[in-house]
Amino acid sequence: MKKLILAVLVATGLSGENLEEVFNIGQSGAKLLLKSLGGEMKKQMSSGDIEKAIEFCSQEALTLTEKIDNELGENVYIKRISTKYRNPKNKPTKTEAKMLFMLESTNSPLLTKVSDKEYKFYQPLRIGKPVCLTCHGTAEDMPENVRAKIHKLYPQDKATNYKFGDLRGAIVVTIKR
Repeated sequence: MKKLILAVLVATGLSGENLEEVFNIGQSGAKLLLKSLGGEMKKQMSSGDIEKAIEFCSQEALTLTEKIDNELGENVYIKRISTKYRNPKNKPTKTEAKMLFMLESTNSPLLTKVSDKEYKFYQPLRIGKPVCLTCHGTAEDMPENVRAKIHKLYPQDKATNYKFGDLRGAIVVTIKR
């Protein structure tokens, strides 16, 4: 899979550089954030109190993302984006929104060259488990208490009406060389 992605990058003009190293930095950062957020969500949901998990997301997910961002070191930055965001801080730029559109048709990460010294790695996030629909599905998927809690914490929520397998957003890792 990695060779295929690197071949696509080379074919689109991203040649002559150590793309595998840049790709690996992006992939490692995305995996670290997924593992951290996923572990916390699992812990929060293990109690069976979905409202506790929703509160965690509203109060701690950005803080945890910032913590991982700091751990990745100088010149590597990480964030989550979605066109149907729950938190406005996860709103993509116009370019990032275009990349999300491209990610709709693939489960593979994408790497773009922003400038001579900057790359962006995009790791797609999909609705991959039925439990995700408890908070991100249709009104029929969500218990009333969940809808009420989400509406209270996120009055401008856009992160619903997903189906299993839908692209939820992406993790973006910016790598400056």
